[in-house]
Amino acid sequence: MNIKTALQLSILCIPSSYSFALNLSNSPIQQVTLYPTLAKIERTIPVQAGEQLVTLNGLAANFNIDQLQYQSSNIEVNAVSHTDSALDKPAGNESSQLRNNIEDIKRKISEQNSIIQAAELQNKFLENVIKGSAPKVRKQAYEAFIAIDQAKTEKEKLEQRLQELEQDLNAIGDSEFNQRTLKFYVNAPQRGEIKISYMVPYARWQPIYKAELNTQTKQIKLTRMAMIAQKTGEDWNNVKLALSTATPQNYVQQVQPQQWWVNYYEPEPVRPIYPVAPAPMALAEMSYDEKSTAKAKKAPPQFPQFQAADLNFSTEFRSETKASIPSSQQQIFLPLSTEQYAAKLSVWAIPKQSTQATINAEISKLDQNWPSGTVKLYRDGDYIGQRAWSNSADEALQMSFGTDDQIQVKVTDLTDKKNPVKGTQSETIRKQQYSVQNLHSYPIQVTIFEAEPQSQNGKLSTQSSYSFPPTATQWNGQPNINQWQIDLNPKQIYKLDIQHQFKYPSKGRTSGF
Repeated sequence: MNIKTALQLSILCIPSSYSFALNLSNSPIQQVTLYPTLAKIERTIPVQAGEQLVTLNGLAANFNIDQLQYQSSNIEVNAVSHTDSALDKPAGNESSQLRNNIEDIKRKISEQNSIIQAAELQNKFLENVIKGSAPKVRKQAYEAFIAIDQAKTEKEKLEQRLQELEQDLNAIGDSEFNQRTLKFYVNAPQRGEIKISYMVPYARWQPIYKAELNTQTKQIKLTRMAMIAQKTGEDWNNVKLALSTATPQNYVQQVQPQQWWVNYYEPEPVRPIYPVAPAPMALAEMSYDEKSTAKAKKAPPQFPQFQAADLNFSTEFRSETKASIPSSQQQIFLPLSTEQYAAKLSVWAIPKQSTQATINAEISKLDQNWPSGTVKLYRDGDYIGQRAWSNSADEALQMSFGTDDQIQVKVTDLTDKKNPVKGTQSETIRKQQYSVQNLHSYPIQVTIFEAEPQSQNGKLSTQSSYSFPPTATQWNGQPNINQWQIDLNPKQIYKLDIQHQFKYPSKGRTSGF
């Protein structure tokens, strides 16, 4: 068994009687490993005894030929070459049907143009007719004008349909790849095979999660899904799928230690700083099986069942169930797994940031088979929204399930003023009162968060005081984030007075308060 990387050679002269040409149906895709932005295609090429040249036609020329890998069994591969051609460009079944429909529409438009031109030519002829019956001439001219009008109306409909079909074809975008032919020069004393693999772009997968919170049972159902899409120019029919979190790179940079240079520069004259206009808001990113039939009735579709495998540097989800993924603009969502977790529910109030309280659920730490992605949030059957998912290394996972409108948070400013202190010193005192009321008909636990200001300069001192001592003074390992955990009965109001004092030199400027 030989494992090699493809080499590029000039054309060799092999007698035609010893060459064998194959198309993609003779060497179908057997395995696809999807990465976040690429896919690895694996297929097997059969080789008959006595062959010297094996040709595989119909590949899309959208992969780097230098990354072609091959592995031979029972034969020896002496060399590999490839040829790209703009003729007979490959495409998936959906694009091929669209191209056929486009050609049919163009033919019909040409027919209507012929009708219009023939009728116009007839009218020109009738204009020069001197002899003959006038009613007959008028009738023929009338029929010609009717034919022109009908043909133009039909042509407009066809042109509109043509524009729509071309838009659909361009949206898929897999019909403009050149055709690639691979040639394997072999020594085959007996029957064997060549297994090839290569990386193709225009294919991706990304994890999608669905978190469903039941506030009555205090359970979260987490469903893992995979969004798969491909526009590679070839349908993946009845293949084994694997989903990998690895990120292959075309170029790997060698990282080396470097010297560290520091410098000091004399101060420059102070120049006025003008505010920069805000950048324009980016547009929201749009989010974009082969059926087997029995003689009596259609069999139910088979969906891949994935098993997670934790590799040294990535996670891979593998399936022994075969699936079909067409080359098209559609996005396919496949389930990976569903699990139930007990959740600790609480309501968070962060008055410094927002007067809306949020419902928070805490579950135990998940394993590393949950890569980052997007999670869609549901609370008691209602869709709340979505957010980015990041499986952190914290001991517990915090998930927010939207706002709780029955927890009313109010902020009252008592004082916020700047006073001079002993000439060169200034002082700012900020006093506020936080009011939290439970409008639910049942008791509920609320956690109030208040970050204590920290100075980044020794000339700025801070001091904070509260009407009630905090329950905890750090959160998730971060110090100076105070918390008050309170149990509120129905209609009960909790009030917390806070005061932050800042002292600093009168000259200069401050930030953060």
